[in-house]
Amino acid sequence: MTLDSRLATVVDAARSKKAFRIRLVDVSTIASFTDIMAFMSGGSDRQNRAIAEAIEDALKMTDERPISREGEANGNWVLLDYGNLVIHVMDEETRRHYNLEELWNAGRELELPAETHPESDVRS
Repeated sequence: MTLDSRLATVVDAARSKKAFRIRLVDVSTIASFTDIMAFMSGGSDRQNRAIAEAIEDALKMTDERPISREGEANGNWVLLDYGNLVIHVMDEETRRHYNLEELWNAGRELELPAETHPESDVRS
């Protein structure tokens, strides 16, 4: 099964800012408020904000805007709510502390697209 283009856009944007431990979980059968939860980590508050901003900018290109955005002031946990997609960008300490992934472990894990590494421009 291939990831739909919207989720692939989210993953690509997150990767462009070096997000790590990216997970997408389909919670449509166990949650009434959203269909997909996205979890990812950044190495600092600044990086978390940059990841969230990159995702938001990428989705704006398809005319999608978040219903709400929370946590930007502190930056250790930035949440983007798109209704049927909720994105959590956290530092590792916050991610371990709240352990949201365990809460949603009955959901179905979605396979991420392979990372692409652009070929270096080799000139003879």
